[in-house]
Amino acid sequence: MATDLNTTSDDRIGGYRYIRTIHPGHTSVVMEVLQEGTQRRFALKQLLASRAADRDEYRAFSHEARLGMELRHPNLIRVYEFVKDREQPYFVMELFGGHHLKLSIARPSLYPMPKTLLHRIIEQAARALSFMHSKGWVHRDVKPENILFNKSGEVRVIDYALAKRVTGGFTRLFSGKVPREGTRTYISPEQIRCESPSPSADIYSFGITCYELACGRPPFRANSSQELLQKHMSERPLPLTNFNKRVTPEFNDLVLKMIQKKPADRFASLDEFLSRFRSVRIFTDDPDPLAGADQGL
Repeated sequence: MATDLNTTSDDRIGGYRYIRTIHPGHTSVVMEVLQEGTQRRFALKQLLASRAADRDEYRAFSHEARLGMELRHPNLIRVYEFVKDREQPYFVMELFGGHHLKLSIARPSLYPMPKTLLHRIIEQAARALSFMHSKGWVHRDVKPENILFNKSGEVRVIDYALAKRVTGGFTRLFSGKVPREGTRTYISPEQIRCESPSPSADIYSFGITCYELACGRPPFRANSSQELLQKHMSERPLPLTNFNKRVTPEFNDLVLKMIQKKPADRFASLDEFLSRFRSVRIFTDDPDPLAGADQGL
């Protein structure tokens, strides 16, 4: 089935039957499919026919699929199968019933997120990223669009296309500059400088994400891409309380520490962030977060 064309319910991809399109992207399409025989439903991501001939696109797509199969964590989207078709490769993932956080920020009336779930969502996303770091990987594109959640507050971090191995020692010295990749609203200063991958870059991007979740807007806005990158490099962010008076001083301090310009001034790890965040209210009218600790949140 060529996904640059219209699809019907009779279309099949390997042993899967097309049900509906979940997300039509610029380089790939994500669909809901039914596995013939088992009748189980999955999400299937397929590289567009018009992009499959591009060697870099094919390599990035394969990388995302393989890493999704390698990493196993309850808050990371799970990839079960990768089919290396030269014309249109695809991989099969768990079908997670929910939507990404950016929809709740931009269109809260259509995609509501109860504020009571926010603490749990942030904690699970941080756990997922911390697990990636423990396995030697940096996500490099942490943003609300790459964090899914459902009505129960369960979370899946998605999209490993830009993920890279942490480098150190001689490898770091001789690896040279990496491409400037990432989403400009959330990109870290060291990614802008094309430095070697480090978990601290994810901590920064996660901090920008938390800022936006609490305030409804990111800390930096600009009229051009270059101006926005410069603000990441040099502009001091305003306190979260400037945009939302309900944010607690404790959460404000945690987020501002994550988005310090120098990696050494941030948390040393997301585990360090979590150790402090678990007892911190996000908003002044939140319940005590430790009250739900015995429920396995």
